[in-house]
Amino acid sequence: MIGPEALMHGTEVLDKDFRAPVRLQAKELHCGLGMNGFYCKPAWLQKYATHRVFVAVLAAFGFLQGAAMGYFIATTNAVASSFGFSHDLVSWIMVSNEIAQGVLGLAISFWGGKGNRPGWIATCATFQALTCFLLLLPHLAHGTSPASTKSGESSGEHLCLSNVTVPERQSHDAYHFTLVLMFLLQLGAGLGGISVLSHGMVYVDDNVEKRDSAALIGEVIALRHLGPYMGLLLAWRCLSIYSGPLDVEPKQTSSEWVGAWWLGWPILSTLIFLVAILISMFPTQLPSQAVKEMAASIVDLARGVRIQEPTDPKESSTGFLWSLRRLLTNRIIVLNTLATVCLQTAMSNYLALEDKYLESKFYIPKPSEAAGGFQDPWTSRLIISLLKPPLVALHILVSGLAISKIKMRAGRLTGLHTFIALSTAIFMFSRIFADCHSLHIEGESEGRLQLLQTCNRQCGCADSPDFSPVCSQEGSFLFYSSCHAGCKRVQYLDDVKLFANCSCVQDALGNEKLHQAKGGPCNDPDCNFSWILNQCFTVLTAAMVGTRLVGNAILTFRSVQPKDKSLAVGLELTLVGLVAYIPGNLLYRLMADSSCMYRGVSGTEECKLHDAEKLGLYINVTSGCLMFVCALLSGAVWHFARDLDLYSDEDDGLEMADFPRRRDPKISSRHATPAVKRRKEDPVMSGEDGVTLRREVEQMRQPEEQEFRFNLMDLSDHMEDSMETSSPNRPLSLY
Repeated sequence: MIGPEALMHGTEVLDKDFRAPVRLQAKELHCGLGMNGFYCKPAWLQKYATHRVFVAVLAAFGFLQGAAMGYFIATTNAVASSFGFSHDLVSWIMVSNEIAQGVLGLAISFWGGKGNRPGWIATCATFQALTCFLLLLPHLAHGTSPASTKSGESSGEHLCLSNVTVPERQSHDAYHFTLVLMFLLQLGAGLGGISVLSHGMVYVDDNVEKRDSAALIGEVIALRHLGPYMGLLLAWRCLSIYSGPLDVEPKQTSSEWVGAWWLGWPILSTLIFLVAILISMFPTQLPSQAVKEMAASIVDLARGVRIQEPTDPKESSTGFLWSLRRLLTNRIIVLNTLATVCLQTAMSNYLALEDKYLESKFYIPKPSEAAGGFQDPWTSRLIISLLKPPLVALHILVSGLAISKIKMRAGRLTGLHTFIALSTAIFMFSRIFADCHSLHIEGESEGRLQLLQTCNRQCGCADSPDFSPVCSQEGSFLFYSSCHAGCKRVQYLDDVKLFANCSCVQDALGNEKLHQAKGGPCNDPDCNFSWILNQCFTVLTAAMVGTRLVGNAILTFRSVQPKDKSLAVGLELTLVGLVAYIPGNLLYRLMADSSCMYRGVSGTEECKLHDAEKLGLYINVTSGCLMFVCALLSGAVWHFARDLDLYSDEDDGLEMADFPRRRDPKISSRHATPAVKRRKEDPVMSGEDGVTLRREVEQMRQPEEQEFRFNLMDLSDHMEDSMETSSPNRPLSLY
């Protein structure tokens, strides 16, 4: 009898002869919760088992995951200053998320892709929620101020003859305990990212029409990139709440400010856990897609079309090694993955050093770490930082919609990727010639700084202070900090810091009456124009690179067997994590260290200021070369993938090739109906052959006709769109 094997509700009796190519289990098509044979699947919940609801829930998880990442980045420096973490350690903590994806990407994507993908997403989300909540423990166990401080000024301005506040760790236990929890949180974020990209997006692609996949995937990726924006806003609100010792409350711009960095973690943890519960309710396959596959298989079986299964284990095996071998011998996948690795290595490491480069090039100090970067005296940089995530998310969303609406061909899509990579490479090279002839810092000689001079030797300046430039009032001399300028008093005038009684300014000008200085670098029209141009190009580059993400995912999914989609994403995450964030990160660190100009009095501290010409030359040339290689690899992808079909739902074959299929000999021996007559008469068959075939099919279906029709309609209640009549020439879905 023609029909699905187990496509009925559990209360109905199933005939053993009730068979079809599509083999489904009823419990896999219902929304609900349960384990060990106990399931809760209320009837009112089944109408939500649609791709639109799943995309909304998955996008919500991606948004919260991005918010957690943004909150972590914004609060890490506050945690580091409280517990005494070094800058190098903090920088490795920042990239441990991507390194975790590199280590676990292949394993998680492969095993999750073979099982219940919503269940895997929910499990990873639950683990991430748990690690977010655990980061609250250092505050509960060690109080609001685990680091004690020596007495000093509360203004945060290190003036001449002022006491310098030096943090001291009280307990090694608090240090190591917090460090372990931060790495655990990054591990949870890495697992969540793997699951969203390799399980969530593949689940969406498998359960929607191919022409709609790009738009829906674009929504998920766009909200995931918009999440850090919300995380930054949450961090700004939490860090603006003082949670340090109550006997003193410094200014928020001071390095002594202790914000409530822990306050946002229980909020994010709760929201992520709620979304994890919602994701876990979705079935292994959405009912609408199951019905479409079942109907297509029934039509093909009635027409006598049979799939000829491949006998070569290279194509048919679902094992890990065979699947990985298929990917590594797929030219499109290999070239596209290498292009992504080059792009990610260049962009991620360049952005990690961008603040240091701008600080050295334009003498613009980094934003206050204690306030998560929101106490930035440079309004233009603050505005750009806040606008970048929404603009990138908007470009991702628009690119996904454009690909779906106009059905951009693979040739044009890969050509666009090549153009973006080449444009970014040109931009990187052009930054080498940015014109900014700033004044040299007093004490600079042959690429080194000697800050201690006769005029400030008795000021008691810190051994390794952060760069905080001050300029003499007439704008001709630049000093490393107010203490090194010998300033003894400070006042604020409309958010502008004015220093007075600056002994080094008096010596430089040779006039005791001229002793004032103002905070910030000296004004230079050329530098101002270069600064604005640099910020605009930074946003434009980020937006252009963002438009590659959706097209890259679609290209990956259409270049492999459906069963290898998750592993293909995992392979990309693995190579990016292990190459871009380990050797790539070390390479950029080496370039930064080789261009260091000041490491404190002892010369062994972390670098405080770099040689702008050397650092700019190193990172711009390296990043430009990597982007140029990315453009070449993208061009090679265009050559091999320009004829790839991206939108046909009928092409579910193996890497751009279908297996041969056999028709039943009895049907094959009959005369074919002319094409014109088929269009005018019965869409299935006409003439004597059609009557004979329909009679045979009706005899086969008659014993269970009523029961089959009931169950098919019952399943169709789960469909959000009406099932279209399958074409007689529709090929069988191979997987």
